[in-house]
Parts: sequence; C-alpha cells; structure tokens
Amino acid sequence: MTITASETTTPAPAHHDSPVSKYGAPKVMAALVFGVLLLQLGFILSYVAAFHQPTPRDIEIGVVAAAGLPAGTDQQVANRLDAIDGRPLRARVVSDTADARRLLHDREIQGAFVINPAGPDTLITASAGGSSISSALESVFTQVENSQGREFTVRDEIPVGAHDNRGLSGFYLAIGWVVGGYLLAAAIGLFIGAPRTLRQASAHTAVLFGYALLSGALGALITTHVLGTFAGHWFPLWLLGTGVVFGTAVFTLGLRASVGILAVPLAIAVFVILGNPSAGGAFGSNVIPTFYAAIGRWITPGAGTEGIRSIVYFDDVGLGQPALALALYSAVGLGLLFGFTVRRLRKLESTTPRSDVVSEDAS
Repeated sequence: MTITASETTTPAPAHHDSPVSKYGAPKVMAALVFGVLLLQLGFILSYVAAFHQPTPRDIEIGVVAAAGLPAGTDQQVANRLDAIDGRPLRARVVSDTADARRLLHDREIQGAFVINPAGPDTLITASAGGSSISSALESVFTQVENSQGREFTVRDEIPVGAHDNRGLSGFYLAIGWVVGGYLLAAAIGLFIGAPRTLRQASAHTAVLFGYALLSGALGALITTHVLGTFAGHWFPLWLLGTGVVFGTAVFTLGLRASVGILAVPLAIAVFVILGNPSAGGAFGSNVIPTFYAAIGRWITPGAGTEGIRSIVYFDDVGLGQPALALALYSAVGLGLLFGFTVRRLRKLESTTPRSDVVSEDAS
C-alpha cells in the first residue's frame, strides 16, 4: 500500500486571531451591539447635558465709572454685580473705557460696563469670544438695569466676521480637522493594523504627518480663500490645522498600538462624545457646565476652536494653551505608538528565532 504525502502531512493548526474565531459570532455580535449602544447613549447624554440649559457663570466683567460720578461708585456697582444670585459675573474695577477695551483685546475680561451719570450706561461685549457670552451679558444687565430704573446700550467691540455666523465657522473647521484625523488613524488601525516594527511605525507616522499638512492647508484654504470666512489668516490656520489633525491622528494610532481595536470606540468617546460638546461652538466656557468647561480646551476639538478664535479675532492672544494641548496629544500618541511597538518587538524576540525576527524587520 502506497502512502501519499497528503496522508502523512500533519494538518496545520488553525489560527484563532479574529474575535469571531475566539469567541464565536453570537458573542461578538452582542458585544458590538452593546458597545455601539453605549456610544450612542453617551453621545446623547453628553450633548444634551452640555447644551440643554446654558447658565452664565463667572463671566469676567470690567466696571468703569465715567467722569462726574462720586468716588467709589465703580466699586459699589462691582460689588452688587458680584452678589447676583448664581454668580453669573465676576466684576473688577477698570480705570477707564480705553483700559477696558485693551483688556477685552487681551482676553483678560469678557465684557465691560460703563456707568454714565447722564445715562444711558454702556455694555461693551466681544461676540468673537463666544456669542452666547455676549447674549448672557445682555440678559444679565437687562435685569440689573431694569431693577435700577436705568437703560443701557450695547457696543460689540470685537464682533464675529460677516461670514462667521455666531462664531460657529471656527468650531466646524476644527471639528472637520478632528474627524479627518481620527478617521484616517482608525482606518489604518482597522485595515492595516498596529505597526510590527519601528520602520512601520515610522512609516505610519510619516503618512499621518503628510496627511495633516495637506488637510490642514486645504481646510484653511476653504475658509480663507474659497468662502472668505477667515480671509487673511491662511498660513497660521494651516499650522494650527496641521497640529489638530496630527495630534488627533497620532493619538488614535497610539491607542491602536496600545489597546488594539478598542482604540476606535475610545477615540470616538474622547474626540466626539466629550470633545465636541466641550468645545462649545457658539457657547463659551462660562455658559456650559463646569465639567465641560474644564476639559474643553484640553481636547483637540476645543483646542482647535479656541486656537482659531485666537488667530482670527484676538491677534494670537491665548494661542499658547491650545498649542500646548496639541503638542501633548502628539507627544503622548508618539510615545504610545513607538513604545508599544518596541514592546511588541521585544516580546517577539523572546519567542521567535533571531533569523525570523531579522527577516520580518527587513520586510
């Protein structure tokens, strides 16, 4: 009897790399349904919680007493403003209107109230810093002045651009950059996988940086030259957009290297569920809940939104904090990406013959 090679060859053991082969299709399907449901409910909860009841809180306001008023009038008014229930304002005395305007442009205050002896008084706002804050100031001072039987006029010292309705264009530009960043990183992680060698990690990083340069430039081009929303600010917006896209993308890819496919829902939770509502949009940090105000500028949607405002309306004042946030995301992402790649290599070297490791690295 002749024995063929196929009869003597031992079948190769089946690989169990996919979640379906490990846990079975029903369990994987149940996990996917449950995970997507959690993300959906988190999205609803986060957005509604952030925006359902905007309440002014600690809005910095300067108080100016015009000539002809008794000494100490400005301090008395500031004290009354500080004592309003719910503390919507945090008032400080300012020497004159010119000083108040300077402080507005330096982003040290968000509004100014000028008391005129002959009336009406003047409320100076800066809608470019957040239209909801300007609206909140008008609402608060309407109540204050009505209770005193006085009237006031409103002067918008730093208005939003004619093509920037309620200051939302910068918010949507930042969101667009963020979405592109985490979508590309998620696609690389899902279809290509985490890098297995330092060469692959470097190649992934180079792709992300090139994409960030391109998408940052094109996003800035659309808003400056095509739509004319932020005309005259293309180059600084390009740099900012590159930072937003790269920070978001490399952080997501770093998560992929460290926690596997869970990086995708984690990125959605960070950048969409938490990042988008905390960025505020037309709502400034002084009118959204404290939790969102605290985290907003430290997540890339908020950092991008705040950076755009600083560049377009405030001559780069306040740009340092968004730049720091984007640098931190880039540094942490690169650390995770290369750190876990090295860890994977060392683990592979400890279990694989040296010749095989060298061959894989060369590929």
